[in-house]
Amino acid sequence: MDKTVICVYSGTGNTLSLAKRFNGAEILDIIRINEGREELPEDTVRLGIFFPVYMGGVPYPVREFIDKTLSSRDNSSLGYIFSLITCGGGGKNAEWIIDRLLQEKGLGLSYALSIKFPDYYMPLVKKLPDEEKTKEILEKAESRIKKAMEDIEKEEIRLPRKPLFGKTIMKFSSRVTPSPVDSKMKTGEKCIGCGFCASICPEGNIEVKEGKADFGEKCLHCYACYNFCPNKAIEYEGREDRIRSLVKAEELKRR
Repeated sequence: MDKTVICVYSGTGNTLSLAKRFNGAEILDIIRINEGREELPEDTVRLGIFFPVYMGGVPYPVREFIDKTLSSRDNSSLGYIFSLITCGGGGKNAEWIIDRLLQEKGLGLSYALSIKFPDYYMPLVKKLPDEEKTKEILEKAESRIKKAMEDIEKEEIRLPRKPLFGKTIMKFSSRVTPSPVDSKMKTGEKCIGCGFCASICPEGNIEVKEGKADFGEKCLHCYACYNFCPNKAIEYEGREDRIRSLVKAEELKRR
């Protein structure tokens, strides 16, 4: 069977849980690839690129993966490139943008589909989905997930349509890069300096200094540190709720 590799960027586990549905595929972490700690096999024939929608577009680490990894390797073995995108709202723009980004590198996307998953973006979500709500959202998504898996197994073609104001959206999203941490988030008194938040931070933006978690200036605003702190020591102004993860927290460790 042709070698299938799924490269995943996942902040809080939604997208990783989706990738794990594909039995037989090798799953690689886009963050580790970008940092040179994992490598896309040369004999990859079927390539999946899975990610969540950020600011209506493609997250910075995924763009970096395309710009640095895919643009610098011999891609002649690639025969089928597919992308599944998780989103709290709409993902049509991201479908089109990932296709354009690949085209700029001389690659062709064969299949793209966005699927609604629980929305964890703290600034816009007044209440994070609890276990019951998470189950409801995933049940609604199940038929779409199964159809995508069947389509990809048969190497069906599903190309995205250009959205209204597509070029403007792409230009805006391409400017979104790591930035200072959300001002509403801070390290509370419960912090014991265990370093778990630093181990799961996609951008390596957290260090333990003088026994406390300390934030840098390159946050991706995934809020994994807030949601997965084992001591609930990372606080967000006005919030107490935390997510019901679809994967084990340890699966998101990168360091």
